[in-house]
Amino acid sequence: MTDHRREKRNVFILAICQMLLGSGRTLIIVTAPVIGYTFAPDKALATLPTALVIVGTAITTFPASIYMGRVGRKAGFILGTLIGTGGGLVCVAAVNFSDFWLLCFGTLVFGAFTGFAQHYRFAAADAAAKEFRSTAISLVLAGGVIASLLGAGLAKVGKDLIASDEFLGAYVFLVATTLLSAAVLMWLDIPKL
Repeated sequence: MTDHRREKRNVFILAICQMLLGSGRTLIIVTAPVIGYTFAPDKALATLPTALVIVGTAITTFPASIYMGRVGRKAGFILGTLIGTGGGLVCVAAVNFSDFWLLCFGTLVFGAFTGFAQHYRFAAADAAAKEFRSTAISLVLAGGVIASLLGAGLAKVGKDLIASDEFLGAYVFLVATTLLSAAVLMWLDIPKL
């Protein structure tokens, strides 16, 4: 495969992953405050699960960068998606058991995945030739625009998908989108820098 074709394929893969990440993050932003308000021991804590996504991102972004510098972007991104899947599964359990603190932990762990995924745009820049670099970054970030619509749609569909627990289906979608990212990343072909 020529380098030109490879860089375009890598950018396409990273744009899809950005879209899937953004969908999951939007899903949490839309649903976690409502669930938090329902489960929280103090209603003032309702937005804490959403805030913990940002905290998880902040504490993971730098270590994720160091890790990917050692093992490569592909391995780092796949590890990130596995962490995100774990966070999504914890959120599923939290909704199933109506456990506010478990939801907080799940969103914190999902935020850790976001710390890895924040590097998608940098990976696009690293993998693209100089003349394609700005376009590559723009295309990856454009995946986030689609994500805002997709994530809100998944939250809406997932809200009543499983009759026993409101929003449980939404968090099943969160796990599914994160696992789908892992599958898509298997096709990523970025040389280790």
